[in-house]
Amino acid sequence: LMTDLSFWGWGGLGVVLFFITFGPFAIFYLAFYFLCFIGGGFAVILLYGKINSEKHLESCEHSYLPPTATGIMMTLEEMKLELKTPKIDRRLTGSSFIDEPLQQVIQFALRDYIQYWYYTLSEDESFLLEIRQTLQNALVQFSTRYAHSHKPT
Repeated sequence: LMTDLSFWGWGGLGVVLFFITFGPFAIFYLAFYFLCFIGGGFAVILLYGKINSEKHLESCEHSYLPPTATGIMMTLEEMKLELKTPKIDRRLTGSSFIDEPLQQVIQFALRDYIQYWYYTLSEDESFLLEIRQTLQNALVQFSTRYAHSHKPT
């Protein structure tokens, strides 16, 4: 009887102090935080399970599929051989003294800022060529406008 009274006494004191310290709506906040914690745990478990199930299905898929026909692979190889590298006009300002360093800057920028992430997505070079041409066109426009705005009158 004495331990039971002690338990309810300390428990009651804890509840009273909780409400005095955190206010009457604290129990709702506590319930909300607890539900968010449980929901986050479920989200992590579902995401982890989804990733693992996709890996498992991928490994199972390849074991049941028949090998692809060699004709498709030969056609793909022929298509890769037919791709020709388009010729790019490398003139930017009209002066080779300026154009060569600018071409190096473009090449370094493509290498350092675009190629390192783009090759993880695709090996197709057309996107990189389009970016190079866009940069070159912008530099040509800049050079032309600068030259026209600084003509001696």
